Amino acid sequence: MAYGQDPKFRKKGLSEWVTRLEIFCAWAACIMLVVNVGDILLGVFCRYVLKSSIIWTEEVARFSLVWIVMLGALGAAVKGEHMVVDLVVTRFPVALRRMVEWGRFVITVCILTLMIYLGWVNAVSIWHMKTLALNIPKTIPLMALPAGFALLLAGTVLIHFSWRRS
Repeated sequence: MAYGQDPKFRKKGLSEWVTRLEIFCAWAACIMLVVNVGDILLGVFCRYVLKSSIIWTEEVARFSLVWIVMLGALGAAVKGEHMVVDLVVTRFPVALRRMVEWGRFVITVCILTLMIYLGWVNAVSIWHMKTLALNIPKTIPLMALPAGFALLLAGTVLIHFSWRRS
């Protein structure tokens, strides 16, 4: 069963924080989507109407798309829309299901923590390198990964502890 499917097991305090975090991520992703669509429309307009292209539109579209995906990952987690193969686990006894759920939680936290660390190290290590068109440090677009994974980690922990197990 995905998180959030049975409201009677919800703990009020933590679930409010999950909702706040999800709303923040959704709004931030919406803003980035507006930037992405506006940038693409500007690029198409300049190329086909003005017969001259702006060099930075491709970079802005690519970077904003990465930020959209990383910000949207939390919303998918909250709604239980990440891929899960639970055909076998649902047939387990309750005690074994709880153990599998805790194991999945621990593995998820470990992987997300590792991805935050590696993303941070990678992004910070290339601060001196600039993007070709925008001439900004490559760290700025690459920070989408550790930031998105950190939001996903916070959401995962809050989701896990905001639902009592039956």
